[in-house]
Amino acid sequence: MDPDEVSQIHESAVEDWLHRLGKYNTHGIEKLASKYRNGDKCICVKMRNGSFNWCFEVVFDDGTEWAVRFPVAGNVMYPEEKVRREVAVMRFMKEKTLVPVPEIIAFGMAADNHDPEMGPFIIEEWIDGVPLSTIMEELPRPSWGPVLRKDISDEALYTIYRQIAKILLELSMHDFDKIGAPSLVEHEDGTTPWLVTSAPMTLKMNEIERAGYVKVDDPLSEPFQTVTEYVDNLVQQNATHLREQRNSIDGAVDARRKYILRQRVKSLAPHFVSKSYDSGPFKLICDDFRPGNILVREDTLEIVAVIDWEWTYAGPYQFLFSPPSWLILENPTSWTSSGEARYQTHFLIFLKALEGEEAQREIEMGPEVPPDQKMSILMRQSMENGSFWFNELIRESFNFDEDVLWPNIEHVLKRGGLAELGFPGKAEVEAFVGRKMEDLNHYRLDLEVLKEKKKSKLETERSVIEEKLPMRSLAPPGRTALV
Repeated sequence: MDPDEVSQIHESAVEDWLHRLGKYNTHGIEKLASKYRNGDKCICVKMRNGSFNWCFEVVFDDGTEWAVRFPVAGNVMYPEEKVRREVAVMRFMKEKTLVPVPEIIAFGMAADNHDPEMGPFIIEEWIDGVPLSTIMEELPRPSWGPVLRKDISDEALYTIYRQIAKILLELSMHDFDKIGAPSLVEHEDGTTPWLVTSAPMTLKMNEIERAGYVKVDDPLSEPFQTVTEYVDNLVQQNATHLREQRNSIDGAVDARRKYILRQRVKSLAPHFVSKSYDSGPFKLICDDFRPGNILVREDTLEIVAVIDWEWTYAGPYQFLFSPPSWLILENPTSWTSSGEARYQTHFLIFLKALEGEEAQREIEMGPEVPPDQKMSILMRQSMENGSFWFNELIRESFNFDEDVLWPNIEHVLKRGGLAELGFPGKAEVEAFVGRKMEDLNHYRLDLEVLKEKKKSKLETERSVIEEKLPMRSLAPPGRTALV
């Protein structure tokens, strides 16, 4: 599915925010950091930026290093809520786990910034390290996205995977009773438990609203009580996206296929939800947990920090106990048959690393879970019974309809006698197709108008430039200048 190219509000918001950042510049960053260290002077020395955050390193006279991070307005739909939730998760990690995360120094909303138009911010300790993706990725990057280096050894991958396994096992030890955003609640009796108080704010929700201009859920609504309830919500998000984004289809055939797929998933969902864990316990899930957000020492491959926790929430048990989809860096929606085979090979390396870490934890701490509930066992089952593919599918936004995911799910359905389940009636499908074709035709007309406006604007700007800067011919005598 393509983004909405007609609506330009979020793109304009990004441009405005970057313009504001140019005015704020390093002096504004240094002023903000100094405010939280008794006015001590610092200097901004380094910058990192990604899709959702711009991050700057500041260094004080005594050598203390901080990171000052700003969410990018227009790319992050709810920047202040994003900051609150990310800070809460990072503090939970520091207090309750051994996962390496930066220490939070300070954070604030737009009103706490000396220039409120810059928006909210987080100040945290600066961690020296390189993104794990720079170690793993083949360069130059192909057009379809990152791929794993061909020359990376199995030994290096085992070292990397073993550390990832340790982090996942650490996350698995913490339970929540609802699906949503954890926050620290202060009770009258002085206790401060971590409770889930609102619905998840996910990467999927953000991207559908950012690029598709469709709001599919409210992150401030009530948390979910069961996996069934939440999975139904995720499926409905894709249905809402398809219905509300005007260019969510390419034509009648595409509209028909997409509608049928969503209706089928709605009927099939109960077959992929474990009854044993439907009501919990729920586990911390980070939608953006991947090598690009993991910092390592380049010489030893030791993980020194995991960053960017904004799309983290207490979620279904089956999401955490599903194999990591990024083991070969390629998104499953772009796998070819050879890509899937590569993934399966590397999944075996990961399983070996995970089993090694499980054995080490048993030596140090004793058995933590029954043998049939070990993460390695459940991940293997997830791949074998098709849950891995279903879990990937319902967390997708624009790639929900990609052909790569469906054959594996269809195989499981045929094996379980569910191949014909969930098909909607013809009249229902054709009514939907008719409405969507009207949407698409209106969208295409609006897109042509927008393109003509842009073309006219460029021509006007060119004319103004040519009037102000008359060009002289530089052709040698006797030759015609080529314009």
